[in-house]
Amino acid sequence: MQVAPSMQATNPMQTPDSLPPAAILTADWPGLTVEYGRLDAVGEFDFAMPKQALSVAFTPHDRVVWSVDQGKKQTTALPAGTVFLYADRELIWHHRAKSSEFINLTLDPAILQQIAADSGLPAETGFDHRVMFQDATVVHVAQLLRAEVLNGGLAGNLYVESLRNLLAVHLLRNYSPVNSPAIAPTSSPSSALDFLTLKRLKDYIEDHLAEELAIETLAELVPMSQFHFARAFKSVMGEPPHRYVLQRRIERAKVLLSATRLSVAEIAYQVGFSNQSHFTAQFRKTVGATPKQFRDS
Repeated sequence: MQVAPSMQATNPMQTPDSLPPAAILTADWPGLTVEYGRLDAVGEFDFAMPKQALSVAFTPHDRVVWSVDQGKKQTTALPAGTVFLYADRELIWHHRAKSSEFINLTLDPAILQQIAADSGLPAETGFDHRVMFQDATVVHVAQLLRAEVLNGGLAGNLYVESLRNLLAVHLLRNYSPVNSPAIAPTSSPSSALDFLTLKRLKDYIEDHLAEELAIETLAELVPMSQFHFARAFKSVMGEPPHRYVLQRRIERAKVLLSATRLSVAEIAYQVGFSNQSHFTAQFRKTVGATPKQFRDS
């Protein structure tokens, strides 16, 4: 199953329990591929993990058997939230005693190189091979991306791209084989967003609220790299791009609910939500009332 941003409106929300015993869902966003798996098969098998990927195991296991590069088999426990960085090594699972739930994340090397270049880091952007470790930031991002795969990408490109950038920066800071200083901008992140530039950005967002907005598109208006744009925008506006866009969509919806008799479904479409249920949930979370309650009041 492919979950692409252009297909969001046709993908129903799912939960792990609603999936069949063996299910792998793959979602592609700019610069990021997310593969979510739930596999109930147990016993002996050989299951190779993707190279140059990052994995998080959500299900704890008392005993699993695995090997790296066809080396000696190892038998260990597998705590929930265990993280793996495969690099160019081949990790193979040989045995498990109960079902598994996991996520594989693959970042586009071009995105990593861009962020490294923007940050003054060496062009080599690979990560060290590392298996079975804990990292709260990686697990948190993985959980949020799992939710996006299961709900069909309802939050949109801006949200996922923000998670992608957060993950890339975290990995470059902590797991790059190059021993470099922490990422820091060489100048004020807001220096490129002067009054006129910021106004042009705001006007563009207002004119395209009904469309799928992307950090890449907004960054090109400045112009600025995606990584520095996200930092600069948050520095100036006090919130990341995806939250600003969500707030503007809610404000536009409030105007339409007050000044027109358009249906809630039509308003959801006009302000850029993929379906009425997602719009209603976000509206209630932000405003404290459903669209109907807001209109009736």
